[in-house]
Amino acid sequence: MNIIEKNNIFNYKASSLEKFYFSILIIFIISSIFINIPTDTTNIGISSTNLAIGDRSFYINNSLKGYGYPNYSGNILYPTVLKIITSICDLFGADEYSKLWNTLNIFITSLLSLITLRLLRASSSLIFNERISKISCLIYILNPYTYYYSLSGGLTNYIVVGVSLIMYLICYLYKKGGLITNKHSLITNIVINISCIYLSLLRPSGGIFGTVFLIIFLYKYIRIYIQKKSFNKFRFANIFITVLGLLFVSHNLKTVFNYSFANVNIFLNEKGYYFGYSRELLRSKLKIDNLTILENLKMALYYLSWKITDFVSGISDIRDTHKAQIVNNLFPFILRTTTGIFFLFPINLFSFLGILLNIRLIIKTELWIVLISSFAAISPSLLGVAMSRYLIMFFPPFILFAAKMINDTLQGADIT
Repeated sequence: MNIIEKNNIFNYKASSLEKFYFSILIIFIISSIFINIPTDTTNIGISSTNLAIGDRSFYINNSLKGYGYPNYSGNILYPTVLKIITSICDLFGADEYSKLWNTLNIFITSLLSLITLRLLRASSSLIFNERISKISCLIYILNPYTYYYSLSGGLTNYIVVGVSLIMYLICYLYKKGGLITNKHSLITNIVINISCIYLSLLRPSGGIFGTVFLIIFLYKYIRIYIQKKSFNKFRFANIFITVLGLLFVSHNLKTVFNYSFANVNIFLNEKGYYFGYSRELLRSKLKIDNLTILENLKMALYYLSWKITDFVSGISDIRDTHKAQIVNNLFPFILRTTTGIFFLFPINLFSFLGILLNIRLIIKTELWIVLISSFAAISPSLLGVAMSRYLIMFFPPFILFAAKMINDTLQGADIT
C-alpha cells in the first residue's frame, strides 16, 4: 500500500486516541441525562429543558419562516436541520424542548466531532507524520470546547467539519501532486466546491471562507492552465465547476447581507468591559475629531492597539466577555477564562509561531489558501466582538501548525 492509499481517510483504522475520545464523549452524553451542565444562558446535554444551541431564538422560532428576526434572517441550512429534527419529534409526540429533540441534535454534533477528529488526523499525517498527527488529535481532544459544542447541538461543529474536510482535501491533493488536471483532481474539486457551498449555507463567516477560498482556487487553476498553454476536458471542467461554486457561495452570502450588516453594527458598538475598562467610554475617548495630526495619529495607534488586543484576548477567552456582567452562572465564566488562559491562548500562540516558521511548507502544500480563508472568516471580530467560537469554527488548520510547533519544541528540548 503506497502513501496515498495509506492516508486515504477511509483506510484509517480507529486509533487509540479516537477510541479514547469516543469513550469520553459517550460518558459525557450519558451523564448529561442525569446532570444539568450550565452555560451562560440555560443548559446543555440531553436533560436540558431548553438546549443552549447558541442564538436559539434566531434559529428556531414561531415566525413565518421559522427562523430569523423580522428585519432579517440568517442562512437556511442549520434552521432546516432543526425543522427536520422537530418534525421527527412530532411523530413521537415530543417538542423542541424534549429529551428526544436534545438527543437527536447532540447525536449529530457528536458525530460531526468524531468525523472532524478523523479528518484532522488524516490531514496531519499527509502533511507531516504520525507523531504530529497524534499531537493534533490530542489538542482537539483536550480542548473543553470540543465537548461543549458536541453537547450543545449548536452550529459550530457543522462549520468545523466542513473546514476540516476542505483542509483534508487540500492535503490529499498535495500528496497526489497538487492541482493536477485528471479525473482524480476533478472529483476532489467537486467535493471542495460542495463543501464551500455547504459552509456558505450555514453562516455568513462560512460564506466569507468559501468566497475567498474559491476566488484563490480559481486563480490557481487559471494560472496553471495558462502556464501549460493547453486545455482539455478536465481543465475546462475544473474551471467551470469552480466558477459555478463561486456563484452559489456569493449568492448565499448576498442573501444574508442584512444579517451580516446587523452583526457588524453590533460588533462596532459592543458594550461590556475591556479588562475592566468600559468599551463605550474607551470608544468615546478614542474619537478622532478636530485634533492635531500628532494627536490623531496617537488616537489611531491607541485604537489599533485596543482592537488587536481585544481580538487576541477575545478569541482566547482571557478577557471580560462582552456580556459577562449580565451572566448569572459563575461556573461557565470561570471555566471559559480558565480554558482561555491555560489552553486556548498557548495553543493559539504555538499556532501563530508554527505558521510563521513553516511558510515555505504552507505555500508548497497550498494550505495557505485554507489559512487565508480562515483569517478572512474571523476578521470581522477585529471590529469588536471576538469570541472563541468564532475561531474554533475555523480552528483545524491552526491546530495543524500548533501541533507542528509543539513537536519541534519538544524535539529541540530533546523530549521524546
